[in-house]
Amino acid sequence: MKTNIRRLKSFIQFFIGAASIALVCYVSLEVTVEVWKHGDDTDWLNAYISNLNWQSLCMILSGCVVLLTMGFPRQAVSFFCGVGFGALQGGLIALLLTVLSACIAYALANGPLRSLAVRLLGTKLKPVENKLAKRSFRNVLIVRLFPVGSNLITNAVAGVLSVPFVPFIAASAIGFAPQTFLFTLLGSGSRFVSSLEQPLQIGGLVISLFLLLSLSGIARRSEPS
Repeated sequence: MKTNIRRLKSFIQFFIGAASIALVCYVSLEVTVEVWKHGDDTDWLNAYISNLNWQSLCMILSGCVVLLTMGFPRQAVSFFCGVGFGALQGGLIALLLTVLSACIAYALANGPLRSLAVRLLGTKLKPVENKLAKRSFRNVLIVRLFPVGSNLITNAVAGVLSVPFVPFIAASAIGFAPQTFLFTLLGSGSRFVSSLEQPLQIGGLVISLFLLLSLSGIARRSEPS
């Protein structure tokens, strides 16, 4: 009887949590819908942002954090911030929103998702956690600098496997920076963006590949002979 009650409580808690997340996502989409509908029209966005009061702007930015947490493309948010705040200030704001969303996603994954993973996999998680903890900063930086990939999956895996938080968030902030400032430059209408885009993309790929190769070399040297 007690087991059934415990299962019922767990189901109710899960349902309430899922419903709350769905509601927050819906509200965030409603708050930001006009921005994404006219996302490629810089003139419209400029006029729209200039007519917003600070409360409405804070609501939109908060909605952006929620959407980024759920896997919304950070490039779109960076472009919007570039239009609204300019290249430098917009880049810093977009980077802050993206890092904040990574923190939230990590916390969510490190709580309910980790409990589920531990329940399903048990001690099998420990060896993977130990490996990731050794060079967590480098591992996360490789993923963040790579031109393609899913931030949602990276955040979820890092949280579930309890990657140390400080290296995770520091590497994320550094790895997010190149593309974030590239798209805020694009949103701000900078004429230099076309000359910066390709070098930044290639640079991120080269650095991530270099880190990946060096990590493989370290792993081989650390293997017992």
